[in-house]
Amino acid sequence: MTPDRPQRDVPRARLHLIDGAPAWHSDEGDALVRYAPAGCPATAALVLSGEFDADTTPCLREALDAVRTPQIELVLLDVAAVRFGDSALLHELTDTRSRPERHILIGPLPGPVARLLDITGSRHAFEISFDDAA
Repeated sequence: MTPDRPQRDVPRARLHLIDGAPAWHSDEGDALVRYAPAGCPATAALVLSGEFDADTTPCLREALDAVRTPQIELVLLDVAAVRFGDSALLHELTDTRSRPERHILIGPLPGPVARLLDITGSRHAFEISFDDAA
């Protein structure tokens, strides 16, 4: 650590209840990840909305960690309401591939997410359902 550089706090997420379901909100920006009932005890659904960057993706990471239980075999990630995503979002999404649960991106993919996956050549790395742009 350089003494003349200010120490930046690590971005954090806050857990809330929205309509009785858990939701993770970033301390910075408007990124929100809501848990949504999926109708199957082995499936977790997370609905992402807002803008995801290095300061706001911790809420996604915390939500993914929270639904990681032995009972969960499938995690649905609804990204239709994501207005912006950068390499930090891509990193979190890519990291899901190392988790034991199967992860599916649910769309339609909004323009910013579709562009992020296309520019980085990583669209093929994800299982995507309801992708109008594919």
